Amino acid sequence: MNWLKVSGSLLVAGALASCGGGGDVAGDTDEFFTNPSEIKWSTPAGSSSCKAGGGAGGETLVTIVGGTPPFRIHNPSPDSIGLDRTEVTGKDPVFKITTLGGCMEGVGVLVLDYHSRSAVVEVTVEEAAAEEDAAAE
Repeated sequence: MNWLKVSGSLLVAGALASCGGGGDVAGDTDEFFTNPSEIKWSTPAGSSSCKAGGGAGGETLVTIVGGTPPFRIHNPSPDSIGLDRTEVTGKDPVFKITTLGGCMEGVGVLVLDYHSRSAVVEVTVEEAAAEEDAAAE
């Protein structure tokens, strides 16, 4: 009789494991990326926004799609980019990127899933061209 209980429990555990267990965390999938994967902010031309401390305040929410939680987020430039968290889990994994000042070209915020698969959010802050500002007036 105990043998039947043990084998029944193993069958149930195997069935749950094969379908993801029905939990409330993001599923394990082959696809793994962020949305958006690239963020570009512009500061006014001729302003001092690209100097240290200027150009701060741009914010974007980034959603992690696919992969296996927990997700670790690595900030390569903490003086220029702010993150609201360094680890994300749950059904809808989202984190916020904020500019802290200065211009930068193609700084990559690295997102790693449980299996160390990676996705990168490329952040760029640049000064708008003078002709763009003149056309806007």
